[in-house]
Amino acid sequence: MVEPPTYYKALWHNCGKCKIHYMSEEPHLRAYLCDECWNNTPQFVVRKPKKEKMKQIDYTWWIALYSGMVITILGIIGYQLWLK
Repeated sequence: MVEPPTYYKALWHNCGKCKIHYMSEEPHLRAYLCDECWNNTPQFVVRKPKKEKMKQIDYTWWIALYSGMVITILGIIGYQLWLK
């Protein structure tokens, strides 16, 4: 049994930089550039920016200060209610 020869679709495109005709089945992978223009174009690597760590705040002093203020205010209110 003889296998039929493989055929390729001739897809001709214009290069976006030098305007020559070139053949490619998936031109969008190289931004519609021919091989020579693609190799001469600088290739950049996109990196994700590093996340900055937020400074940890020690809330123990704030909790102690808030609790002390609440106890003081409740003491004043209780003292005023007890005397009157």
